[in-house]
Amino acid sequence: EGDSKGKGGGKKLSKEESEELMAFLRTALDTRLSDVDVTNRLVDSPAIVSEHDSAVTRRMMQMEEFKALGINKPAGYKLLINPSHPLIVELHRVRGERPEVARLVAEQLLDNAMIAAGILDHVQSMMPRLTSILKSALSHDDIAPPAGEGGDAP
Repeated sequence: EGDSKGKGGGKKLSKEESEELMAFLRTALDTRLSDVDVTNRLVDSPAIVSEHDSAVTRRMMQMEEFKALGINKPAGYKLLINPSHPLIVELHRVRGERPEVARLVAEQLLDNAMIAAGILDHVQSMMPRLTSILKSALSHDDIAPPAGEGGDAP
C-alpha cells in the first residue's frame, strides 16, 4: 500500500491512492461539490475549497426575488486535498473498513474547509454529524488528541 510509514506519520498518498480517495469523495460529497483534486501547495491543512462564490453572491442567490425568477445556482465548490496530511492518509485507509465513518469525516472535512474560507452559512447543520464523529472516536483507543490538547502540557 504505497509508501506507508505507519498511521499517517510521514506518509503521502501515491497517485493511485489519491485517485481512489478523490473518487470516494466525489461520491460521498456528490451534491455539495463540483470536483475534487489534489494540491501540493498545502502544508498544515488537510483540504481547502476553491472556485467558490463570495458571501454576497451566495446570499443574493438565496433571496426570494432570485428564486422567483428561476435563478438558482448550485454549489460550485472544488475541494483540494493535501495528499501528505495525516487526516487525508487516514481517510484513504478507513474508507473501505468503516465507510459510514469515512463519509461523515469527508462531510466534516468539506465543512471545515468551507468554514476556513468563510463560506459556510449554516454551521448548526453539522452538529449531528460532529456528535456521530465524537461517538466513533470514543469507541476507538487509537485516536490521539490534536496537538496542544491533552497530553503532557507544560
